[in-house]
Amino acid sequence: MIRVLLLAFLAAGVQQDDKILERGERLLEEAKSAYEDAKAKSSAAGFVDAGFKLEEARIKYIVLQEIGAPEKQKLAADRLRAVNQLGKLIHDGKVAISGTPAETVEVKPPSVTPSPTPSPTVEPPKPEPAAPAVDVTKRASMPDPAKQKDTEKAVRDLFKDQYAKKAPVDRKLLVRALLESAAKSQGDLPGLWVLCREAQDIASQVCDVRAIVEAVDTLARSFDVDALAMKNAALITAAKAAKAPEDYAELAAALLQLIEDFVAADQYDAADKAATAALLNARKSNDAGLTQKATTRVREIAEAKTLYTAMKNVLEAIAKNPEDPAANLEMGKFLCFAKGNWDLGLRFVVKGSDASLKALAEKDLASPIQSGDLVAVADGWWDFADKDKSPLRKGQMQAHCKGLYEAALPDAPALVRLRIQKRLDDLEAGQGVAGPVNLLLLVDPQRHQIGGAFQKTAAGLVTPNGAPFARVEVPYQPPPEYDLALSVERRQGSNSFIVGLIADGARFNVMFDAGNLGNASYLDGVGDREGAGQLTRTGGKFLDTGRPAALFISVRKSQLTVTINGVKVVQWKGDYKRLGFDAGWSTPNSNAMILGSWGTEFLISKALLTPVSGQGKRLH
Repeated sequence: MIRVLLLAFLAAGVQQDDKILERGERLLEEAKSAYEDAKAKSSAAGFVDAGFKLEEARIKYIVLQEIGAPEKQKLAADRLRAVNQLGKLIHDGKVAISGTPAETVEVKPPSVTPSPTPSPTVEPPKPEPAAPAVDVTKRASMPDPAKQKDTEKAVRDLFKDQYAKKAPVDRKLLVRALLESAAKSQGDLPGLWVLCREAQDIASQVCDVRAIVEAVDTLARSFDVDALAMKNAALITAAKAAKAPEDYAELAAALLQLIEDFVAADQYDAADKAATAALLNARKSNDAGLTQKATTRVREIAEAKTLYTAMKNVLEAIAKNPEDPAANLEMGKFLCFAKGNWDLGLRFVVKGSDASLKALAEKDLASPIQSGDLVAVADGWWDFADKDKSPLRKGQMQAHCKGLYEAALPDAPALVRLRIQKRLDDLEAGQGVAGPVNLLLLVDPQRHQIGGAFQKTAAGLVTPNGAPFARVEVPYQPPPEYDLALSVERRQGSNSFIVGLIADGARFNVMFDAGNLGNASYLDGVGDREGAGQLTRTGGKFLDTGRPAALFISVRKSQLTVTINGVKVVQWKGDYKRLGFDAGWSTPNSNAMILGSWGTEFLISKALLTPVSGQGKRLH
């Protein structure tokens, strides 16, 4: 009798495993189809839907790893690698459409270049071919050792002269050449593997952080590898080669980004170790802002790890019954309040058992656009945050409120605007959330434009075509050190785009596609005025019509760096007071930043400022 009962129990367990696996496989297929559909339609909502299906699939595989038979556990581990890769593709797709930042922390371009002054013959980066569709469940295995050996010999023969050079700057140039070859080798899997592996290994030896990340990401698109573990190991190796403060700063930034990836994959032990390493490198960078950020993340990851450990019963309950109200509530709260994944978390909350949270989540999911509706949703989450004692959960709720309040601010009535500004000022002063500032939400063309009619559209801020010295004042005074990420697309015209910055008390312009022929980028005010910034001038047209360009400006006390699509085009080390701009670009408030153009229509779909040290200030 006991044997019969035992066999029945085991059979029931196998059946339960099969049901969970079947649901997981179905959801993963649905997520893949939803991702391809969203990519084809350029639909941000479609990417969110794909992410929700993928999160439900992740839950099934995580539970199988815990309770499944050995063969099911192995299959679940394989599927989770695929889930992580598809999750990255979905995230990147949503970012490309919505213009929201990929992450709070960005890995900066390498600081060493072949010469201290950019060459005037530098050509604009070529458009990258569209990535082919990849089935993340059918990626290739690592090539066998014999093929790797033969391919490695061919690669070393091809780049023989570059391999012979041992200086760090030459090694970084070799890494770049290997990665460029890898981009052209998608049909040659052994070649792709060896080129990326060599690039990653050499980049680790010279602490080229950006190249490490690019090499691993390239491999992960085609091969069934654990990209997170590979990045982690490579960054640990790179830390041994770090020498300058900027090396440690780049390592800390990359580790902070890796932590977000570990959290997204629910790998909290790895995230905990990466947070400790990020803090160690941040301290060595002598960057107070980065150190504070890493210190906060260490505490947050420790709390998130504890919360996740308590979620195992919840995950199992949802895997067995996707409609379980109590489990859905806890899952939604964990995604929103611990992971900060509101797109997905709210969808679980609305299936939950808490009526008040459900009602608020439904209003939030309706994507309100009217100022009053946005404020009502933000106030609701603010009230919940006030009652929460957890720094992590409170911070995530207030960060969500910040985005809602910023969206509501331009059209809010006067008294409501004052209340919103007070809350936002408090958050940015460190009494809650200090983080990225969406500058586009602060701009009201009717009040802030000068010299031309700017338009605010659903896609972003549009500069006027045909108007010289067209500029809009951004009512924000940046902190002493900050990063500014912009997405800019030329719509009509052939002239320049400008960004007015502030650093060390000086106000100056970065000019893009400027000069008499519209084919140079530089800092205004350097060198003789006729020469239009010869000391920082880089030739070439970078802002192509109809193609968004990613502009990244890093402002530090010691230097300023400007990149376009990852290519460094301007660098300045010296007294910021030597910089400036033509009087035609001036605005009434000398503490405000500027966005503008000369006779050309640009779409600015993203302008995200991330404080690095000190606090910025909204100019009311």
